[in-house]
This record gives sequence, C-alpha cells and structure tokens, in this order.
Amino acid sequence: MDMLYAAPHFHYCVIDGRIVGLDLRAARYFFVRGASADAMLQLEAGDAGSHVPESEALKDLLKLGYVTLEPSGGRPLRRCRAEPATSRVEWPRLRSRGLDTLLLCWRLAITRLRIATGSLSHVLRPIEKRASHMEICDIRTLKERLGRFMASRPSIPLPRSCLLDSAVLYLFLGDASVDLVFGVTVTPFAAHCWLERDGHLLNDELDYVRRFTPIMRFRP
Repeated sequence: MDMLYAAPHFHYCVIDGRIVGLDLRAARYFFVRGASADAMLQLEAGDAGSHVPESEALKDLLKLGYVTLEPSGGRPLRRCRAEPATSRVEWPRLRSRGLDTLLLCWRLAITRLRIATGSLSHVLRPIEKRASHMEICDIRTLKERLGRFMASRPSIPLPRSCLLDSAVLYLFLGDASVDLVFGVTVTPFAAHCWLERDGHLLNDELDYVRRFTPIMRFRP
C-alpha cells in the first residue's frame, strides 16, 4: 500500500460521480475513467483510507505523471474544496486613473501572450513569483483596488476573458488572501475562473459562478 500524492500540475473534482481532471501544463480538462476513476471515488468516499495499491488502481495516472508516490512538490490526492461563495464584494464606483490604465494595459498584454502558449502553468508563474511579496489587505484597501481595476478596464481595447481578467486582477489586488478559482460543468462541458476571498466573490456574479464546481483553488 503506497501513499499517493497529486502532482503539482494535476487537480480534480467530482461531479455527479465522475472525476474531472485538470492538467495545468497543457491547459486541458478531461474525464478520468476506468479503474483509476473507481479508485479515486473510493478515496473520496473514505473506503480506502489514504492508501491505494500502486500496481492496480491508479497505474494509468501514475504512468502519466498525474499521481506520484513522492510527497515533494505534491499534495495528498484529494478533490478541490467545493464550498460555494456566500456573497459578492461590492466595489466603489471610481474614475479611471492614467497610471492604472497604463499598468493594466501592459499586464493584460503580457498575460494574453502567456495564455497563447496553451499552458496554465505559464500563465500562473508570475502570480507565484509575486505572491511572496504580497500581504493580506484590509477589506477597505481591497475594495478600493477592485474599484480602480473596474474603472480602468473598459478603456483598454483587449477582449475580456475570465482567465485574462482574473489573472491580471489578482496581480493588481496584491492580496495574499485571494484565491484564483477554476471551475467546470459537464452538461454541457464548460470551464470558468474567478477570484474569491474568504468565501466572498470578487469579480463575477454569484448565480453564474454557482453553476461551476471548483476544480482548483490557486493561492501560492
């Protein structure tokens, strides 16, 4: 019996008895099937404790490098925490600032180029580097920065997307307590991402976000 860990680039959730995986390196969502899916559902149900036979149940995921026997760089093999946001943070209506607009224009352009590589790991790398310099903001500062972003974003002629805007807003907020959340639905299949802080939604609508099951909560 071997202790199993999720590789840093592998995350998953459970929707209606199905395992949905996320590969950050390839920005790919997929269904885990067969014996691997059965074993993971057993783990989630607590039927197998925290151990699974390496040679049988998860050999496909072990071979692909999504699951590992080494704790270094990995997490215990568990689904993403799925508690939905309970409320939405309201931000002040502010006037745009020239310096904010210039900063956001540059960050949006750079992040858009990173997204074009097709790797979520590449997109998240600047956030990981910046996180070590972030502090926890008081709620007033958080709302003020959120208002500044929302005031300046409409003047920048780059198409909006949930990943682009959420990643750049994360950097703009500079708050170590914010989560970048990725979620999925399966009927039909769709993916989405947004920002939360302590269960409070920052940049989306509650009714829309609650359609998605979180597959990864990213906080470096």
